[in-house]
Amino acid sequence: MADAVVTFLLQNLTQLLSQESNLLAGVEDQVKLLKNELSLVNVFLQNTEGKRHDSGLVKELINQIRDVAYEAEDVIDTFIVTMTKHRKRSKPRKVIHFFDKAIALHEVAHKIESIKNLIKETYNNRSKYGIEIAESSGGDAEAEEMLHRRRRYVEEDHVVGFGHDTQALVKQLIEGNLQHNVVSIIDMGGLGKTTLARKIYNNNNVKNYFDVQGWVYVSQEYRIKDLLLEILKDVTPMPKLKKFMLKAELKDELLHGLETKYSLNKDKLKGTLVEDLKGTVEMNDEEFRKALFEFLEHIQDHTLRNSLSGFVRGIYRKNGEGLQDLDDDELKCALFHYLKDKRYLLVMDDIWKTEVWNEVSTAFPKNLNGSRILITSRIKEVALHASSHNNSIYIPPYELQLLNQDKSWELFSKKVFRGDTCPPELETLGRQIVESCHGLPLAIVVLGGFLANKEKTHRTWSKLIGHVNWYLAQNKSFYRDILALSYNHLSQHLKPCFLYFGIYPKDFEIPVMQLIRLWIAEGFIQQSGSRNMEDVAEDYLEELIDQNLIQIATKRLDGGVKTCRIHDLLRHLCISVSAEEKFLEVRSNVNLSPMSKSRRISIHSANHPDISSNPCEPSNSRSFIGFGEVVKLESPLDKSNYLKWLCETNKLVRVVELSNMGICCLIPNKIENLILLRYLSIQSGELHVIPDSICSLWNLETLDLRNSKRTNYKIKCLPKGIWKLQKLRHLYLDGPTSLPRTDNTVILPNLQVLTGIAINEDIESLFAKARFPNVQKLELHSIRWTESGLLSSLHPLQHLQTLKIYELILLSSPTSFHLTLTKITIFVGANLFGGGVMRVLGSLTNLRILKVVGDGHHQITLDCDESSFCQLEVFKMAKMQVVHCSMGKGEMPRLQRLIIECCDFFFISPEELCWLTAIWNVEVLYPSPTLAKMVQQLQNQMKDGCKLQVYPPLDQTYRESRS
Repeated sequence: MADAVVTFLLQNLTQLLSQESNLLAGVEDQVKLLKNELSLVNVFLQNTEGKRHDSGLVKELINQIRDVAYEAEDVIDTFIVTMTKHRKRSKPRKVIHFFDKAIALHEVAHKIESIKNLIKETYNNRSKYGIEIAESSGGDAEAEEMLHRRRRYVEEDHVVGFGHDTQALVKQLIEGNLQHNVVSIIDMGGLGKTTLARKIYNNNNVKNYFDVQGWVYVSQEYRIKDLLLEILKDVTPMPKLKKFMLKAELKDELLHGLETKYSLNKDKLKGTLVEDLKGTVEMNDEEFRKALFEFLEHIQDHTLRNSLSGFVRGIYRKNGEGLQDLDDDELKCALFHYLKDKRYLLVMDDIWKTEVWNEVSTAFPKNLNGSRILITSRIKEVALHASSHNNSIYIPPYELQLLNQDKSWELFSKKVFRGDTCPPELETLGRQIVESCHGLPLAIVVLGGFLANKEKTHRTWSKLIGHVNWYLAQNKSFYRDILALSYNHLSQHLKPCFLYFGIYPKDFEIPVMQLIRLWIAEGFIQQSGSRNMEDVAEDYLEELIDQNLIQIATKRLDGGVKTCRIHDLLRHLCISVSAEEKFLEVRSNVNLSPMSKSRRISIHSANHPDISSNPCEPSNSRSFIGFGEVVKLESPLDKSNYLKWLCETNKLVRVVELSNMGICCLIPNKIENLILLRYLSIQSGELHVIPDSICSLWNLETLDLRNSKRTNYKIKCLPKGIWKLQKLRHLYLDGPTSLPRTDNTVILPNLQVLTGIAINEDIESLFAKARFPNVQKLELHSIRWTESGLLSSLHPLQHLQTLKIYELILLSSPTSFHLTLTKITIFVGANLFGGGVMRVLGSLTNLRILKVVGDGHHQITLDCDESSFCQLEVFKMAKMQVVHCSMGKGEMPRLQRLIIECCDFFFISPEELCWLTAIWNVEVLYPSPTLAKMVQQLQNQMKDGCKLQVYPPLDQTYRESRS
């Protein structure tokens, strides 16, 4: 993690030197020199990436670099806060505090020089202690091989729950077409991919189907030559193989020598093999050797025969005694020729990189006899790559599932009791313990092995309740090291993003958009050309999902990830690694004295956090994140304490996320002291107006003041100084909130998301003047304002993609909406959502997602023409009464999903749905009795390939309607 610390500090210094150099006046040269020193250190860190696990000296050096980088960051940030405070003073006060500024300049210059010397000393320790890491020492490979042997013991002991998986995968291997295909098993570490592959490999039907089978364990540390040798040892008798293997350069020497012999003895060798050696090119080594020695036996001239035989045998003696003497290409050639006429099954276990497949796959003949490659991997990209580059029929990766409660208990019982049954008095407690493993076989086996050697009593087992992760951590060689392989394999830019999941409580469903905003504020997202940082962050998340470190919980209508989860054992890995790296610390209360040295504090509190007593010392933590439902505080003074406490003790904080703590906060005037603050998210409670002091936070990127659903308090107006927040990217309000007028040409150039804004003349004017030129997501509240002028004012918003409108009353001409809109959500405000409204929406040529939500009484008319909704893919209606549905041929030609929730239809016919040629999924949720009857009639008349889902099931709906 030192890499991420140094990289972020370098980015911060570069930005300060280029954009805020006036804040560094007096120490700018020292900061540039510091930046240069850090750049050299950064090169060293990049060169040592992935080569640090086997050296305690290297680890210690990296830790020292991280601590020095943290210290440098503290010095620079403290100076920035001091200079910003001085710059805001009036001229008289600047004169008064002139000497304070001079002292601060002298102190920071001295500290920077000390840090620079410390960096040099730390960096120079490489040579002093012989730390040179140009190449891996091989220690990583040895450690991984030892871990592999332990893993084989853990994973393959007491196989449980793979019956269905085995049956499905065996079918893929021995049935279907005769093309050469790749079958893959993927999922997170510890789920039993190798165990399942071994069970399939040893299946009798599989053994009888294939002529030859081979198994190779790949791992992160691999050599292509070793992999090829391992496969060759499995699939072919070694002595026989060695007989016909000949190195390429020796074959060239042999052919050249034969040509020379022929040129000197043409009369004696005419009409023999050596007269035309071109014919030998098509022979493999075995055929060539056989033909060559037959030729030697038939030479009549005894002297010539002995001369040629001695030459040939000398060449073959040079060839060596073992396969180790062959290079990679020769080994590939040998494997290819041996397999080309055979139906083979090769298992490549634990592949981490696509490059492995690229290098070895050329040795696998693509014959048409049903040969198969079975690979296991934690990384989805590897499986997809192998399938897509195989020129065969694509077979989707087979994803393993976590064990259910019964299978988990069965595996645990087999491991603990070794064939005996569990005493009845321990089963309830035992099941409670097993539940903490969340269905991960690796954790269950390790925990079971631990308890198998302990006294089997209620007193012993009860000690584990609530502490399973701690006991698992005692078996690091089995548990953490296996899971940590996935973390160690991550690219450097993904490691801090993964560790950040440790901030969330156990089993927490993580909102993806919140996570992305936090990543950006923390500085984890690297700018990629002109790409939007939110899109880059979403790519990062997809990478973590594809590497089976993060699980998808729910998806958005457009297919993107809405919420995600992390398995509790991986979350525990995040927390333990973060603690070692001083990256993150999780606490169960807010009483942080003595203050942690960690850069990020996450509070998981189930009770009222006490922060007023035991005041803390000043902290250098950069992030403060809270979770947990807490009791409401009685007085407004108490409510302001949370931010007031942060303003006094955490002046270098960048991220404050308190919205998940279940408390409402007031914003103190001292909020302006948090100069470095990039992210602020709180429940604003009874706050009707945001104080103007918040507009001094010139680094602020995200401001989220939405309340929980339990409160009705709304912020009525934003302060006039809101236009000073030039770095603001996300502004979230419940609304309806008014924006202040501005007479100048100031804009918010980086604003991407704006929600909770009241529709009025002021907002129309601001939109028309493009004061938010890069806004992509907009949420508006009608408050009974006519929409005709507003919607036309959206045209200057060239990047607007998502629009949500509450209490929509009127929608005018088709030109009202901007043509770049791809998603619209409308909360209907009156019974005016008729055919005219649908025709206006249908004219939007880029619209892909449409949601219409009423209150259960609002009516809608689905009346479209042939050119309507030409790009619409998803249409959702909720709490509406559909009074008329008229759809004809050509309407909604790309519609794929239709979602109807809590709606009532007066009539819908199968013919209406038949016109939707692209539709493949119809979801009907909580239908009215009338709609349920219609769906019952439609169920057997849906077109082929279209899936109809009804919840609750129709029989249950009928029972409820009768009752």
